[in-house]
Amino acid sequence: MKLKEYKNLNEAEQYRILWEQAILIDACLEGDVKKLLYALDNFYIELWCHAITNKIIWKLSFKQGKILEKYLEKYIIKIDNNPYDL
Repeated sequence: MKLKEYKNLNEAEQYRILWEQAILIDACLEGDVKKLLYALDNFYIELWCHAITNKIIWKLSFKQGKILEKYLEKYIIKIDNNPYDL
């Protein structure tokens, strides 16, 4: 499924596909908000839920950008190109 196709679905169908097909790839807690990042085919869905009630607060689907970068920054890998330092 492509991002445009997903966005053209009604909200109930978007949630059905999110729960049945998307893969949870990261999560973080900011205050009372759980932020969950899902991957679905070639795009991502960020879901915000209240940490205590688990009520959905917000949902956004996207391919790239600042939202994705904040998750990627958590996994910075240092690469040392010095072949003499074993």
